[in-house]
Amino acid sequence: MSDIETADAQALADRIRELESENARLAAAAPPERTRPSGGRWRAPLSAICIVIAAILVPVSIVTAWARVQLVEENSFVATLAPLVEDPEVRQLVVDETMDAVNANVDFHQLTGDLFDGIADLGLPPRAVQALGLLQAPAADGLENLVHEGVTRVVESEAFADVWATTTRAAHRALTTAATSDGGGLVVRTDDGVGIQLGVIVETVQQRLIDRGISAAQLIPEIDRVVIIGKGDNLATIRTVYALSNALGWWLPVLSLALFGLGIGLARRRSTAVLGTGLGLAIGAGSLAAALSVGSTAVQIVATDLDLSPSALQVIYGQLVAAMTQTALVLAVLGVFVAVLGWLMGRSAAARGVRGSVDGLNSSARRQLAARGLDTGGFGGWLARSRVLVRSLIAVAAVLWLFALRPLSIGDVVMVIVVALVVVWILELLQRRPDEHANVDRSLDAPDSGEIVDPADLSAPTPLPSEAATLDLTTDAATGSAAASAKPRKR
Repeated sequence: MSDIETADAQALADRIRELESENARLAAAAPPERTRPSGGRWRAPLSAICIVIAAILVPVSIVTAWARVQLVEENSFVATLAPLVEDPEVRQLVVDETMDAVNANVDFHQLTGDLFDGIADLGLPPRAVQALGLLQAPAADGLENLVHEGVTRVVESEAFADVWATTTRAAHRALTTAATSDGGGLVVRTDDGVGIQLGVIVETVQQRLIDRGISAAQLIPEIDRVVIIGKGDNLATIRTVYALSNALGWWLPVLSLALFGLGIGLARRRSTAVLGTGLGLAIGAGSLAAALSVGSTAVQIVATDLDLSPSALQVIYGQLVAAMTQTALVLAVLGVFVAVLGWLMGRSAAARGVRGSVDGLNSSARRQLAARGLDTGGFGGWLARSRVLVRSLIAVAAVLWLFALRPLSIGDVVMVIVVALVVVWILELLQRRPDEHANVDRSLDAPDSGEIVDPADLSAPTPLPSEAATLDLTTDAATGSAAASAKPRKR
């Protein structure tokens, strides 16, 4: 055996012993394999119960959170109803209700009749009196049309937005009073039911008409008209809903989120629990969005019963539930993403194939970065050993971020998901895995293709690794046998 073969065999043997020592060290440092306790069968059903309860609470949480914002926070209530003043249907509803209130308190025909009778008593000729009688009906209609046009111009003016904001703010305060005491203010309880007084709007419109020079508006008396918006027994319901919304609106979403997390933590198969969480979130939020969509049909029926414009009331309903609908749709989309993530964590062949492809790409990227000198040291080793913990912390941070961004939009969800995935991917690349760095070290120790080689070395064949290992592991007896077999060829 030549000196070169002996040196190569010795180097290979040293490398093998080094790898065996490294494997033994890693095996000793690895945590002991966890054995599932025999009494852990209760974890699976308890996990399922937590996830099911949380899924049921999803639509309830959305409604209570919305109710708390609208009923308790005055500015949010005004901001929700403020855009309604721009809708033509709502403006027409205000005009119609205002004119109904005026006509109920002012008899234009009686008013013009009294005026013409007073003129006739001044001693006019019979023909003049007869002419006045013919003009009485047109004058009454003209006066009513004049008031109607004045009301319409006021409602359609830009200044009416301030009137509307003042009215909605007063309505919220009155609703709060009605929900926390015996009622009063703008929201009152009558024999016909719970209603909203139009006095604030009519009084403002009257003042605007007077400012425009329509002196007939001074004849409009103080109006105490109530627009019925519900049955009288609904006042107790309003109080109950207000109290529950104030109490449950904040911590019920937190409870639902905690139950989802508890269900995942108790599960024996985390992938199944994550998949169930995503499906529960998507189904719960999606069912609420569907129910709110169907509610628009019920609003038309209620509008007919209350003798209101169905289209206008539907616009008001749509504006009120817009925030709830958006939140439900956003959570449904988020639930679908969580369900897909749970499926990717599962044991199916397709999921394992996807994970294998991603791991292969990440491993190749890490080797290339290490070959270029990137070494994260102990921090990278900790990332490699604590992959599950790191991903869990990122998931918790993403959930808290979404919770802080409420009310959510589709853009918010997409942004949080993309940022979380990018952070996970960067931390994956920063991991330092011993096997990958060992391969990089061996590739760096190999001679460069441009290295100058002694021509004398080219004449000696380089033994293959398998041959070198065979030479190193061959016993002395085998060597002697090979020498003995060589003697007959010399003869």
